[in-house]
Amino acid sequence: MEIPFAQQFALMMYIVPASLLFIGFLVRVGIMQSVEQVFQIGRATTTGLFILSFIATAIIFFTGAIVSPIIGIDNIGISLRLDALSIALWWLVSFMGMFIIQFSRNYLDGDNRHAHFLGGLYTTIGAVLFLVLSGNLWQLVIGWIGTSLALHQLLVFYHDRPRAISAAHKKFVVARLGDACLVIAAILIARAFGTSDLGAIFEATQQANAENIVPAGVGIAGILVVLAASLKSAMFPTHGWLLEVMETPTPVSALLHAGLLNAGTFLVVRLGYTIFLSPVAPALLIIIGGFTAIFASSAMITQNSVKVSLAYSSAAHMGFMLMLCGFGAHSIAIMHLIAHSFYKAHAFLSSGSIVEYTQNTGKQKLNTAPSPAWVAINLVLSLSIFSVIAYIIGIDVTQKPYEMALGAIFIIAITHLLNKGTLEHSPAYVIGRTMIMAVAVTVAFFSLELVAAWLLSSAVATVTTPTTITFVVMFGAVFAFGIVTMLGSFLPILVQRPAWRAFYVHLKNGFYANTLFDRLISSSR
Repeated sequence: MEIPFAQQFALMMYIVPASLLFIGFLVRVGIMQSVEQVFQIGRATTTGLFILSFIATAIIFFTGAIVSPIIGIDNIGISLRLDALSIALWWLVSFMGMFIIQFSRNYLDGDNRHAHFLGGLYTTIGAVLFLVLSGNLWQLVIGWIGTSLALHQLLVFYHDRPRAISAAHKKFVVARLGDACLVIAAILIARAFGTSDLGAIFEATQQANAENIVPAGVGIAGILVVLAASLKSAMFPTHGWLLEVMETPTPVSALLHAGLLNAGTFLVVRLGYTIFLSPVAPALLIIIGGFTAIFASSAMITQNSVKVSLAYSSAAHMGFMLMLCGFGAHSIAIMHLIAHSFYKAHAFLSSGSIVEYTQNTGKQKLNTAPSPAWVAINLVLSLSIFSVIAYIIGIDVTQKPYEMALGAIFIIAITHLLNKGTLEHSPAYVIGRTMIMAVAVTVAFFSLELVAAWLLSSAVATVTTPTTITFVVMFGAVFAFGIVTMLGSFLPILVQRPAWRAFYVHLKNGFYANTLFDRLISSSR
């Protein structure tokens, strides 16, 4: 029987994860030990995979999604799915992998385990590619667990750093809880729909949503998927390992944003319609993600350590992405994932330069805050900028509840930007520059939203009408973001009061959630 070209091409794509996994295996067993050889082969392979992602993009543009024949028995085995979502993540992971590998060549120069570290990098990147290219549930589960185990070897690379070992242990415990949730969810989903093929599940859950039918066990599966994603993405209160993982080599911190830390968002988007079938799961995403975003972004500004501040920022962004998924804005969440991954990887890789710059120039502190009247003026300006640009582009945000909620949060964010850059006594050029930035950011927001919807519309779940509980939680999240953002604008004044100074100290310590989690983990040993 002749195999169509599209499936032949999909079969060839097994080389994508297999090549890096094979190199990592050769290093692990000691067959490849030369640092220069390991580096050159790994860099060439990753570069080749990055170029190959563009060829795959061109092919699926004309043919649509491609799924390889399953290698296994019945519905149990592995298969690759090439669609807009998997290609976007493949492109991200391979592109970031190239630069992280290049950075690692000099970063660990002289370390007697340099080759071993590079091999661990290749294994981890290969495991992530195996995950994002999954064509069926069982491969998704294997890839999900495999990425965690591969990352663990990098987290414990420095055996003489107690905090790094402690962080790895906490991450290991949290990851196993997430694995258990995903395994049970996969079993429930496969039993409910009689298949493990992700494309078939996508279509079946889409039809079930249209007919408002929830097969037995799928509602629970949706909740378990949310829990698995939350545990993977360092949501509160299990975020502590992310703060301490900064003790590991800097390339590992950057690698976290190449499909590891943000794998939770990928999982939720890949199983999007399954989430929508649960009346509780979307609301749970908004509550967990929204609270973590607010908590972590607030704690971030109190930190003195550059890397810990970046870690809190990462947790905040992961929470925001999951909250977007709860809103139903899946394509926007993926676009945010890609943009944040590049930004944060660069921030970690350049963190040493940031420290040096801060030491040389000093850190300027602003002890001023806008007046309530000025905040009101900036709110009106933000709303006006948003409304005018939306009208020019032709977007009506009132048509969909999630767009209204997201638009409200964006307006609040622009108001905060204006509050920081347009104080009453700021120079005219500063106010003008801030206004231009507000307009540019708003244009970029709408442009990226339209591009994401165009690129990913066929591969992600489209939003359905939210349930009452989701609707209430959604706009509760908007209100909470508004309150916290306004408090952030007045923080320079508030911290001068004793009660707020005490609150500041508690916030800086993360309300001691990590300490309590440490005690829980210690008592379970």
